[in-house]
Amino acid sequence: MPRNTSLLPIEIVADDTPTTSHAGLLPYFDLWRRLGMPECVDSGVSICGQQGWLDRQIVLSVALLNLAGGDCVTDMDGLESDAGLREMLYAFERSTWNARERKAVAARFRSSRSRAFPAATQISAFLEACHDESQESARLSGKAFIPAANDHLKSLRSLNTALVDRLQSCDPKTVATLDGDATLVETATKTALFCYEGHRAYQPYNVWWAEQQVVLHSEFRDGNVPAGHEVTRVMKEALNCLPETVTQVFVRQDTAAYQTDFLAWCEREREHPKYGRLLFTISADISRELRQAIEKETEWKPLTRAVRGESPQVKREYAEIVFVPGAQAVLSDIREPFRYIAIRERMSAQLSLLEGDAPDQSQLPFPTMTVDKVRYKVHAIVTNRREDDAQELIRWHYERCGKSEEAHSMMKGDFAGGQLPSAKFGANAAWWALMILSMNLQRMLRGLMGEGWGKKRMKAVRFALINTPGRFVRHARQFCLRVPETVAKLLHQIRTSLGRMVLAPA
Repeated sequence: MPRNTSLLPIEIVADDTPTTSHAGLLPYFDLWRRLGMPECVDSGVSICGQQGWLDRQIVLSVALLNLAGGDCVTDMDGLESDAGLREMLYAFERSTWNARERKAVAARFRSSRSRAFPAATQISAFLEACHDESQESARLSGKAFIPAANDHLKSLRSLNTALVDRLQSCDPKTVATLDGDATLVETATKTALFCYEGHRAYQPYNVWWAEQQVVLHSEFRDGNVPAGHEVTRVMKEALNCLPETVTQVFVRQDTAAYQTDFLAWCEREREHPKYGRLLFTISADISRELRQAIEKETEWKPLTRAVRGESPQVKREYAEIVFVPGAQAVLSDIREPFRYIAIRERMSAQLSLLEGDAPDQSQLPFPTMTVDKVRYKVHAIVTNRREDDAQELIRWHYERCGKSEEAHSMMKGDFAGGQLPSAKFGANAAWWALMILSMNLQRMLRGLMGEGWGKKRMKAVRFALINTPGRFVRHARQFCLRVPETVAKLLHQIRTSLGRMVLAPA
């Protein structure tokens, strides 16, 4: 039988009722206001002048752009074209300003305000105010240099600290496990410098707070700046971003932080008297001396992992290594030597020694060693946690890899961190700071959505909530938003949780 190939007819209906394809952004407005973020922007950010848009309007617009899935400044026109979203934004502004404030805001525009959302040019001008041209001459290929943030950029970064402080107020944690790591953001911008992979990129360094599942601190950097460059200073800044109610700090780092001064800084209580010793695990560089110490070790134990209550043996083994590098031996104010734990994994037959025809170390992306004609991948961690079980420390250290890498994927894929808007370093740093703010705001709302949403990525949240159609209808002299029943239930759940949120006094 012939197939029916007719297309579904389309009928255009004239209807002045505002509709939106982003009805699920409504609870983000509620959360933003509940947290007092508009007032926080007003008091801390002063980029906009006496005319035109307010700082609070531009910051919120960029946050909404990130949440809706936009990744460049021109995507702001997509939000502006959404009539229902414009009505939602106007209603939000009317609810946060009294009559006198609304009149003052209207007077900032020389002619009547024609847009709900700022145009792309206005967003770009806002971001470029965070750029310091005097720092550009020091940004050179082959030289690790981090441009100093001007006051405008510092004020945008402070918004994230304020947001994290409000999260802590709602869901207090006394322990902070800080995972530091850098990520490459590839770009075609000619002003960007080449990274170690051979392409132009930026390489922000991020500090992840594991217990709260947020980015505590982030420093935007050029692609040629190594991850370990000034890592002690960055971690000091991260400690300053922690809320007052945190009493103990743990640190997990990769080999970028395997530096004697950083290890000593963590160990010295006088450097951070509030927290005492910062207990850490850090991946150690496999130097020639450390490799020799590992090769001499004979007391290897199987490394196991718990699966459904059992502890099956895996292919890896671990051993405690007695090792003190020369640089650490001269640390007179460190009470005990740091503890080294080595992990080895037998290599597959394709890479192991077969008839003497195996790749040398320069051909492999990981360190190896050979013992009794058996070749192993080898890894080591150094720690000042001297009383804890070695296996538990290894498992705890490896937890860093999954979460921090997932966070980097979210920054560049789920949010707008993967596409930077400008050739100016400071503007890109401001864009990155607002992306981090949006990401942490999403984490807070996800906590209000109920069971099952704790580990959902933005793709699922946009599909189920944000990108939901809605219609504004006038009822009892007010606009109300009509959405599908399933979404209405989720919105009710969020608003119920939001009503129970208790913020500590500022």
